Amino acid sequence: MSVDATTSPVPHPGRRRRWPRVALALVVVLALLAGLVATVPTLRMRALAAVTALDAIGVDVPRPMAAPAEPGRRTVAGVSGTWLSPDDDAPVVLLVPGAAPEGLDDPRIVRVAEALARSGRAVFLPELRVYDQQLVTDDVEDLVRMTTTLADERGPVALVGASFGGSLGLLAAADERLGDEQLTLVAAFGAYVDLLGVVQAGTTGTALVGEQALDWEPHPLADEVIREQLVALMPDEYREGLVAVLDGERAPEDLPAEARAAYELATNDDPRRTRELATRIPERLQRRLAEVSPVTVADRIDTPVVAMHSTEDPTIPYSELVRLGHAVPHAELLTLTAFSHVDLNLDGAGDWWAALGDLRVVWRFVAEILAAQR
Repeated sequence: MSVDATTSPVPHPGRRRRWPRVALALVVVLALLAGLVATVPTLRMRALAAVTALDAIGVDVPRPMAAPAEPGRRTVAGVSGTWLSPDDDAPVVLLVPGAAPEGLDDPRIVRVAEALARSGRAVFLPELRVYDQQLVTDDVEDLVRMTTTLADERGPVALVGASFGGSLGLLAAADERLGDEQLTLVAAFGAYVDLLGVVQAGTTGTALVGEQALDWEPHPLADEVIREQLVALMPDEYREGLVAVLDGERAPEDLPAEARAAYELATNDDPRRTRELATRIPERLQRRLAEVSPVTVADRIDTPVVAMHSTEDPTIPYSELVRLGHAVPHAELLTLTAFSHVDLNLDGAGDWWAALGDLRVVWRFVAEILAAQR
């Protein structure tokens, strides 16, 4: 078969030489960028943080150079937990889940722990009472003792907490035993700062923070959870009667004054009355609300703080991040929009666009954690 030379697509001699030059230029540029990332600590840390963030939220990213770290069991300061360490010198992240029934076995927190370990951090996931939805100061004391023990071994610890775990971390940071040599950063995701503020938002749909009134649409079960927590904190002699009234089996007038005040707090729908009603509940309940609220010790938190919270959080109101900014002015505050509490929400097409912005925020959050022990 003959070919008409006048119509055949014969490349121009100059074009034949151009593409190899462009390809060579691209290779050189990529090599220079790779070398720059490898040699400039800030760029290298940002690249590592980006990969770690994607890994932590469940994106399957290849990490051929990641440090291997098999999970094992360990006891630190009398507290048992899961330990992952890529080597004997890796700095430690003390990772605290929230009030999830699965606790340290929650797949989400396991994913975060493994991502951090692959990025050269030793990670300790302790067994705490908060996993059973108990907010007690014993957990705070355990966090302080674990932090000092781990810091003696490997240098200052980064304390990272999700949900209630972040709140416990903030409480621990206020302890006078934890200085720069023990604690280098507290990172909180979806944490509360003032438990009474959560009660206010959960029962009335509005949180008052300074001059701001921030509306909140809680999870349908949030009101029930708040009531259960208030009942659990009540003195024994009031508990049975309060439950009967909340269940509609008895009239509120049958309750003693202090128990009736707790009932009014739990059923109040006016955010302006919340603080006043709280002054009339049993003193023990007032004390318990205060001792598990970081806002009461915020003036003693000198450690760097980075906190991340979603505007769409149905479990703990976004107003708690705003409240943290008022209570701890040096805290770095990061806002998400596509997360539901600590879970990425991609139900709608528009959520994918919002998720791109959120990934950048998560990247910053992770970068702060990794850079704290650079």
